[in-house]
Amino acid sequence: MEAGASDVLERPFDWRLASRRADRLVRIAETTGELGRLREEMDRLRTTLEDERRERAWRDHFDPLTGLPDGERLERALENALGTASERSQVAVALFDIEHLVLINSRLGRARANSVLQQVAQRLTAGLRSEEVLRAAAGPSMSMSARVGGGLFAAMLTGLPGWPEAKATVRLLVDRLSGRYFAGDEEIVISTSAGVALAPADGLTAEAVLQKAELAACESVESGGAIRFYGQSSRLVTERSRAITRLLPHALDRGEIQLHYQPLVEESSSRISGAEALLRWGSSELGNVPPSEFVPLAEEAGLMMGIGSWVLRTASRQARAWLDSGLALSRIAVNVSLCQLIRGDLARVVQEALAETGIVPSLLELELSERGVLRSDPDILRQLRAIRALGVRLAIDDFGTGNSAVAYLKQFPIDILKIDQSFIRGVSTSSEDAAITSATIAMARQLGLRVVAEGVEEPGQMDFLRRHGCSEYQGFLFSPAVPPEAFAELLRRGLGPQIAS
Repeated sequence: MEAGASDVLERPFDWRLASRRADRLVRIAETTGELGRLREEMDRLRTTLEDERRERAWRDHFDPLTGLPDGERLERALENALGTASERSQVAVALFDIEHLVLINSRLGRARANSVLQQVAQRLTAGLRSEEVLRAAAGPSMSMSARVGGGLFAAMLTGLPGWPEAKATVRLLVDRLSGRYFAGDEEIVISTSAGVALAPADGLTAEAVLQKAELAACESVESGGAIRFYGQSSRLVTERSRAITRLLPHALDRGEIQLHYQPLVEESSSRISGAEALLRWGSSELGNVPPSEFVPLAEEAGLMMGIGSWVLRTASRQARAWLDSGLALSRIAVNVSLCQLIRGDLARVVQEALAETGIVPSLLELELSERGVLRSDPDILRQLRAIRALGVRLAIDDFGTGNSAVAYLKQFPIDILKIDQSFIRGVSTSSEDAAITSATIAMARQLGLRVVAEGVEEPGQMDFLRRHGCSEYQGFLFSPAVPPEAFAELLRRGLGPQIAS
């Protein structure tokens, strides 16, 4: 029995007892075999359930198209990495924007465009492991790639000695992601911009660092595609800029920020057809601060969400007040920051402003930077379509200063093109500016878009625009931006170009 026997029989045999004992052993063997089979089935089920659990966990935190970690997993990894961040061992987060993704989808179709995104993911992952990137980064202790949006990819690097190493690393990655891609027999060329934040200088929490990287990415896109570091912007190093950044968060509460309104003038009647709301800041400490100074800093400080919502509601209430006083106004235009589209729910804010003031949606016009709206993010396109579905009009501002991706105009729900004043300024003296402006007007009219010329200052410019079929004008020839009371007086008097004097 100690050697492993299941039973023993003693002599002389009792054959009846031996038979019964043999039957029992057979039944025990059968039962033991059944239990073994049950154990095997239970083990198989446990393995299947564990595989399904791991797959669910993977799907919850990885992008199913590219296989890269998603934004939530990146944030978790970043939070862990920040625990060891220091001035000599910095953590960098870079957000890479694959430009013109909407156009790529339209040209290639969804399936082949997805294959391009998979190639981008592969290049990013391989780039982070490449020897040249490791040398440029002075050997980061850890790196991670992720996909955090439609055409938005991310890279995290730790153990960087400083921002020069981060800059060299990101430059190499941008160069790897930019260039030629193949989808089947189709070849396309992709451009990439990047926004970078560095810890601990730009924050000690994952949320703060990612927000700074996102703001840097906004600035990168709006500047026409470049690498922008949040903490290295020249605007942040001057004493005046530091003062603006310090005072700006309280400017709204103090009533220092106001809206002025510049007339939009109808070509056919030379009368006011609308108004563009423009920000003005009269600081008690700094005096008048032009928007070109404080708006970029507000975007970098994460303040444009609140300021943008205030502008939208204030302009809508002002339009309501003018209408209630019997003044005729066909529309009021409000500028929208790219960060409002990326980080906020702009469609909801617009809907709330319309409900609050009761103005008809067609009275409201949102002006979007060409560099901001003509980009690859499908979420932006969805928001714009939702806003357009409300009946609100959409305009492309400063057209011609960005990439001028004309093919986008067929896909985006745009109503109005505003030609940048840099072209209008030279229509009377430069054959190139005249050719670009006349071609833009002709193209817009073919697409059924209204055309507004910005920065009209001379009668000769207006004559040129009228001959080529421009719809509306805006500029000092008619009036600068003025406070609400002065604009109401312009509405009461009517306005023609001769009134500019």
